[in-house]
Formats: sequence, structure tokens, C-alpha cells
Amino acid sequence: MDKKLALDIYRKIILSRRLEERVAELIKAGQVGGFMHPGVGQEALQCAAIAALGRDDYMLYAHRGVAYWVARGIPLEKILCDLACKEGGTNHGKGGVMRVVYPELGVLGESGTLGGCFPIASGAGLSIKVKGEDRVVLCFFGDGTSNRGTFHESANFCAVRKLPVVLLCENNGWAVSMPTERSTAVKDIADRAKGYAMPGKVIDGNDVEQVYSAVSEAIARARRGEGPSLVEAKTYRLWGHWIGDPDSYRSREEVEKHWRRDPIPIYERKLSDEKILTEAMKKEIDTDARAQIDRAVEFMQKQPFPKPESALEDLYA
Repeated sequence: MDKKLALDIYRKIILSRRLEERVAELIKAGQVGGFMHPGVGQEALQCAAIAALGRDDYMLYAHRGVAYWVARGIPLEKILCDLACKEGGTNHGKGGVMRVVYPELGVLGESGTLGGCFPIASGAGLSIKVKGEDRVVLCFFGDGTSNRGTFHESANFCAVRKLPVVLLCENNGWAVSMPTERSTAVKDIADRAKGYAMPGKVIDGNDVEQVYSAVSEAIARARRGEGPSLVEAKTYRLWGHWIGDPDSYRSREEVEKHWRRDPIPIYERKLSDEKILTEAMKKEIDTDARAQIDRAVEFMQKQPFPKPESALEDLYA
């Protein structure tokens, strides 16, 4: 990565973390409803992976955090309106959490069912191949979701058709309250790639440069027409499964150990050592992020809820 890109990723990571912290406050204040799954601890890998995408590429995000949308460039006010079910959002207040859809930037949304992202990604990949387009699909998913049948069906289909799809597993070690080692037969989910004759790679999801490099490599392979890849990023969610989760299924020692590996200070130290980031710049970036969020919250609070008579609009059937 060049210095400009490295700093841009850092800005988006900080903006994502601050936005998530603010959303938690809004939920507790009753201004945002829904079952929000925080992504604190996973922002670095999400922002780094999305930085590898081209403007016209497609993305399907997973059920954790706001960084996907921030990193892709969706306006903050639209994100907040979606979370608060206000008209100013991408789905006009009818979708809520996990229903941010922004075709202008290739954001295809998410399925309400875990694993529903895989057939959508396969379909998008097939459309690219049929049309002969220069696009790829980046599909995020969690370790627990890799056990769904749709993962295996779609991985096989993508491999048979050599579709330009990159499957990116955010393995945070927990599927809600189930540790991965108790739910998954393989130690590394990337090993499952062997069954579908595609490359499988394990990376440190807290290492921004490693994530960017691995995802860039998989995307380049897809663009060359060589088919799908599976990248597994080992990471950790530092907050509970949902806002308000008592998180009693994990030991405090485990969580505290991973807080010491929070990717933000790790990346800050690296950028500082490389003379890319100064203390003054850190303060400026943080202040700017908070100001952007303040403006977006003010916009969201002024937006109305959708009218009941609009409930059946925008439906295909």
C-alpha cells in the first residue's frame, strides 16, 4: 500500500469505530432500534478488504458492524437513517439493521438468513461472466455461517463455473455463544477450499496490510478469469454479539487478552513508525470523524418515519 491508501484506510477505521460507539449510545437512548450486531474489533479487516475493490465491483456484507458501509463510501446520514428506520436511508426506513442496499457502489445488501449471501454472490458472479464484465464479487461471512449448506453449494457452483467471487470469512472464534472449535470440524475454515479446487488462505485479520494484500491477490485472480478464492481472516469481536448482550459465555480473561490486540492501536503504531501518522494527525482525524457523525445524527433525527400507506411500495410481488 502507498501512504495515501494506508492513511485513507486508517481514517475509515476510526470513522467506523466512532460511528459504532455512537450507534450504541443511540440504541440505549431509544433513538435507534433493532438487533444491532457490533463489529468493534473487526473494522480493520473490513476496511482493508474493501479498499482492494474497484469502483464497479460488488459487495455482500456480513451481519456485524457498520464498517462495510463506511468503507464503501455510503453517506453516514443514510446509514444512520437505515439503522433508525427513517425515510432518509437507502431502504426508505423499511429495512433497518442489515438492510443497507446501495447499488450505486455495488452494495447488494444482505440476506435475513445467515448463509443467504452465498447464492446472491454466486448469482452476481454468474451475471458478470455472462455479460463479460470486468467486475468481481466480495462476499463477507462469519465462521458459523461456513457451516450452512448454502456455503458449500455456492462454493462448488462458483468453482465449477470459475466465477469471479472472493469468499472472505471473518473468523472471530464465536458463532453467537458457540465457540468455533465446538461447531466446526476443521481447524481452519480455509481448508474447505480444497474440496472445491480453489485457493484457501489463512491471514491475520488484525493486520491491515496482510488483509489488503491477500484480498487484492484473490481479486486479481478472479479478474483474470481463474475463478473463486477463499480467504479466512482470524479476528475477534471485542463487544458482545448484540448491543446489550451480557456476554456471559466468554471469560473476562479471554476478552481482555484480545483487547490488547485491538487492531486500531496496532495499526497506529505501524503508521507512526513509518512516519505516516503523527499524534496531531490522530487527533485531527478523530475530531473530524466525530464531527461527521454529529452532522449525520442531526440529519437522522429530523427525518420522519415512513408512512404506513407506503408499506407495499417497492415490492416485486
